[in-house]
Amino acid sequence: MGALGGLCAKVRPVRVLKKFPLFLCLGCIPFLWAASPPAAVSIDALEGSAKLDALIERVVERQRAVESLEAEFVQLKHSALLLEAVESTGVFIFRAPDLVRWDYRKPDEMVVLFADDTVTTFHPLQARAERLKVSSKQRKFVRVLAGTQPLDDLTSHFSITLSDPGGSDHYRLTLRPVGNVLKKKLQSVEIEVDRSLYLPVVVVYNEADGDSTRYEFTNVVINPEIDDSRFRLELGADVKMETLDASAGVG
Repeated sequence: MGALGGLCAKVRPVRVLKKFPLFLCLGCIPFLWAASPPAAVSIDALEGSAKLDALIERVVERQRAVESLEAEFVQLKHSALLLEAVESTGVFIFRAPDLVRWDYRKPDEMVVLFADDTVTTFHPLQARAERLKVSSKQRKFVRVLAGTQPLDDLTSHFSITLSDPGGSDHYRLTLRPVGNVLKKKLQSVEIEVDRSLYLPVVVVYNEADGDSTRYEFTNVVINPEIDDSRFRLELGADVKMETLDASAGVG
């Protein structure tokens, strides 16, 4: 999602970014919530590539209308390194163009904030934080991780297929990377899109090593007033801060 190469070449910055909620890891679908009722043209009346193209156009239209957003999330992580799946819950907020905050509430508190070209990860109970400065190219990468990169900007990096089970079931999009760099990290991304609101309600990304992460979003509020203070972290003097710079030598 060029930025990837710069980040992966630096071991410690990658360690910090791995803690960032890898929503749609390495270039996948953004948050796409409906800001208005769907258009009169019925996607269900179309078939094949025409149906896929119309769905992509519809969700991109919705995403570009979103100026701010707040939602609750449930993250379910499966990994060979874990004895069992780990479920985390919290709140996500976004304000255009690229202010993003994830508040993990359970089982462990953690805040991940992207603002002012910096990704900050804060562990309140451990009084520890990491701050990573990113370059202009890496900012696009972070926007992808945050789910704020438009879908039509990503189609050159992924093949996309649509499955429609019909009835009231969700549209199902599957994204598979076409480049070797992405294929080394990501096997596929599966998105379930609500067929009446044209929004993703479930997103699963499957990594190349067999690990997977599932996100489900509920209680979505479109274009709420979000105060500037929610995109600031007030860290006490007792917090141990580690600062890293991944931007040097990268565009």
